[in-house]
Amino acid sequence: MLTPYLLALLAVLLAWPVPMWLQRAKWPSRAPGATLVLWQAIGLSGGLALVSAPLTWGLQPFGSGILTAGSKLLQVLLSDGIAGVFNDPRWEPLGLAAVTLSGILFGHLTLVLLHTAFTTFRQRKKHREFVELLSASLQEHDHGLDQTSQTANNTRVLPVEHPLAYCLPAAQQSITVVSRGLLNQLSAEQLSAVLTHESAHLTQRHDLLRLVFQAWHKAVPWFPATSVAVDEVTELTEIMADDVALTQHQTRDLTSALAHTLEQQAQDTGQQMAPHHQHPAQVASRRLRRLIGPRRPLGSCRVSLVIILSGLLVIGPAFISLV
Repeated sequence: MLTPYLLALLAVLLAWPVPMWLQRAKWPSRAPGATLVLWQAIGLSGGLALVSAPLTWGLQPFGSGILTAGSKLLQVLLSDGIAGVFNDPRWEPLGLAAVTLSGILFGHLTLVLLHTAFTTFRQRKKHREFVELLSASLQEHDHGLDQTSQTANNTRVLPVEHPLAYCLPAAQQSITVVSRGLLNQLSAEQLSAVLTHESAHLTQRHDLLRLVFQAWHKAVPWFPATSVAVDEVTELTEIMADDVALTQHQTRDLTSALAHTLEQQAQDTGQQMAPHHQHPAQVASRRLRRLIGPRRPLGSCRVSLVIILSGLLVIGPAFISLV
């Protein structure tokens, strides 16, 4: 049966050459939403193929797919108990080991995702408590904005001189954090563009997208492609937030505001980045180049092809492994 070998080949392709090709491609910034869907499909399909390859190989004496083999094993379990399952003569050498390996891989991926989510949410809660303790409301700063707006209500100002702007998502009330140094450097129009950018992150819940890929990288850090995925997804979410800001503000306001904030953020966070990650300054430079010299968005037909390919990447491995 070729299914386990096809799944293993797919897992290898999605773990290395495909992400590297996508990183070098020129079109993703022209269709950031579709590219994000493709990255999610690559991660989900790669994980599915990785788990299913040893599982289908170990179960092949019982049936051509997981459903068929699983139903036969269930019949053995109901008639002969757990001992009958382990002692069934149809097991091939190393068959049980392959099935066990599949379970270990699935458990590892699931536990890392849950641990990453728990750690992230806990740290975010502590960070928010710290911000609430030290910050003041944007309404207390006269900066030419509508002080009654929801954005002003949900924006906190930290008493630091470095130009900073970021958001803290939450289930009930998310907040945006800016520094006093940023307020001193930006005009009202520039600040409004930055706040719209951060609000887009919160509305579209980019933090959840990033969390999944961070967990993927933590689960299999020895695959350089996982760090590539984290970098690319991070940049694509920034591009999508930029695009939302551009629908409401002038390009020059957003560009000049980014020039104030991104350089300092790159210097601060770059010291904490692992060597195989992109330096934030590189991401900032690419975003600024895109804003200064925008390219035509990818055509609707090509975007549709990317979406269809993403669906096939997920449906294909699931179908051939189950049936």
